[in-house]
Amino acid sequence: MGKNGAKGDLSMDKSKVIEILEFYKEIDGEISAHRRILRDYESQYYNTIGGMENDGQPKGQYHISHTVENAAMNIPDYVREDMKYYEEKVQKLQRIKSQILQEISRLKLKEKTIIFDYYIYGMKWEQVAEHNHYSDRQCKNIRDTAVEKLAERLQNNDFIREFNMIK
Repeated sequence: MGKNGAKGDLSMDKSKVIEILEFYKEIDGEISAHRRILRDYESQYYNTIGGMENDGQPKGQYHISHTVENAAMNIPDYVREDMKYYEEKVQKLQRIKSQILQEISRLKLKEKTIIFDYYIYGMKWEQVAEHNHYSDRQCKNIRDTAVEKLAERLQNNDFIREFNMIK
């Protein structure tokens, strides 16, 4: 066991925490991009058969016409695999976002506020200091303390620790 009860030498350092915090603000964009790709697939493969829904054809299982059912069944396997990949990616991104937010929310109010202001909202240190009524130096010290706490908490969160942020 390592320093924080972690297995092996997988300890989370300050730079990894900062990388995770910077990644957090990109997650919504990643989710949107993956959903756009899914919508493109759906419009290409499902909307082309949507017009057949009321085609007067004999109905198959679940009251879907055989024509629609056959068209849906004929989506190429590689397209299904791509769609499944993007659906899973969206779910993982939503979960990682939730997990990171949960760990940040466990910080003291002033630590949480400074982490959000600087890393999530992208404020400059002068803005963070003004918003929180501290000096720049005090804000940086509070941030350092918060990042140390987050390092321990994120290290103990298996999903976050094992999540690969490479796009």
